[in-house]
Amino acid sequence: MKIALICDTHMGVRGDSPVFYEYFKKSFEWFFQHLDEKNIKQIIHLGDLFDRRKYINYQTSKRTREDFLLQIENRNIACHIITGNHDIYWKNTEEVNALEELLYHRYSNITTYSKAQEIEISGLKILLVPWITENNLAHTENLIKSTQAEILMGHLELHGFEMYKGMISDHGEDIKIYDKFDLVFSGHYHHKSSRGNIHYLGAFAEHIWSDYKDPRGFTIFDTETRKFEFIQNPYNIFKVIFYDDVKEPDILRKIDATQFDQYRDCYVKIVCINRTNFFAFDILLDKLHKAYPVDVSIIEDVEIISSNDEELENIQDTQSILNQYISGLTLPVNNDKMKSFMKEIYQEAMTLKYVTE
Repeated sequence: MKIALICDTHMGVRGDSPVFYEYFKKSFEWFFQHLDEKNIKQIIHLGDLFDRRKYINYQTSKRTREDFLLQIENRNIACHIITGNHDIYWKNTEEVNALEELLYHRYSNITTYSKAQEIEISGLKILLVPWITENNLAHTENLIKSTQAEILMGHLELHGFEMYKGMISDHGEDIKIYDKFDLVFSGHYHHKSSRGNIHYLGAFAEHIWSDYKDPRGFTIFDTETRKFEFIQNPYNIFKVIFYDDVKEPDILRKIDATQFDQYRDCYVKIVCINRTNFFAFDILLDKLHKAYPVDVSIIEDVEIISSNDEELENIQDTQSILNQYISGLTLPVNNDKMKSFMKEIYQEAMTLKYVTE
């Protein structure tokens, strides 16, 4: 039996952006086409189906139902979905959560979980561990100790893994808690990474500029062989154009040969390494804008861009600066808790920046 593992879909991301509705729709169509071709009839969603903790936008609810949930139901796929931290209303309890309010008993083949629970698929026991809160902590710890399952799938916050590319978590659980399991798969951190028996699967699609050139997609797990394969999402919404009319004197021919349709409904950055031919650059801008990208920004200071063009957004740097500053403070509360609080405030601010009417 093969199981599709998917996580951190964050429906309603970027302030319920219509552009991301379409980007996710295209990604989900690719996802289900792949499942059809492989005849996969099991899905486990490892948390953060939705993006907003406090409320749901009706349009987001509709698109989640049409583009994801009904596609599962119509194919008669058995689906298990656990709560992530973005799916619960309160921080200290999972009692109020989006999965139970919007999905519970609505789909015959979709089961939701807000507390740790064992399931069995094709004879293989799997321990599902949703986001751990103060309310479900004791139950989760007892089940982790007593379970005979050798596979754990959860939405975990573990110390020392990359949350985003280049941004390492300095808080969370010790990984030794999960040493007893042969394989641990988790959602929550959007960067795909592995260490020992623990595998963060990474987000399904891109959300912010720090996702640029950081693979997104889903994983296929074989219950018999216990092998797993990452399937990369072929669609990107963040794209970069490098412009250099000194290194490439025949820049006009290069511009004419470019397929600008690829930038439609995308966020685009133009990195100007050398810009001496202003006529050619204006033609580039004109052709680009006629392709209807969501946003175009121009970077002139190439010194801030690394040679492998990986540092195109300062979200990691901003968060690192905050963490370093807090580490140097003497506070009446635990510094790690303050870092976690400031991270949430920063991420919420990033989302509010893109709220649309």
